[in-house]
Amino acid sequence: MARDANDTRQNRRLEAIQKRYDHEDDEALRVLLGTPNGRQVLTRLARNCAWMGEGWDPSSTRLTDFNAGRRSVALGFMGDAERVAPDDFHLMLREAADRDKAMTLVKDAATTDEKEQDNG
Repeated sequence: MARDANDTRQNRRLEAIQKRYDHEDDEALRVLLGTPNGRQVLTRLARNCAWMGEGWDPSSTRLTDFNAGRRSVALGFMGDAERVAPDDFHLMLREAADRDKAMTLVKDAATTDEKEQDNG
């Protein structure tokens, strides 16, 4: 059967199907945000898509456009995360900040001062 954009009954059925899929996706995202590993993976996804970054690339308009597209996906995704599970979303942000602080300490400890290298 072909799709008839003017058939209101068909349109209502398709809308109901889409709403069910959207609800199922929201529930899956809510479950993912309810776990520490899920929140960590979502944070990584957001960072890899430059969620809070700047997409402009002075050397290439194509890269700027590409980066804007990636960031747009991340903004939409993180907006969905905040909508379906606001408490877990904010917990995810706190956990990410704590992880960043810990990583900074690890990186600082891993670097050696030039004077230490000369004396060692």
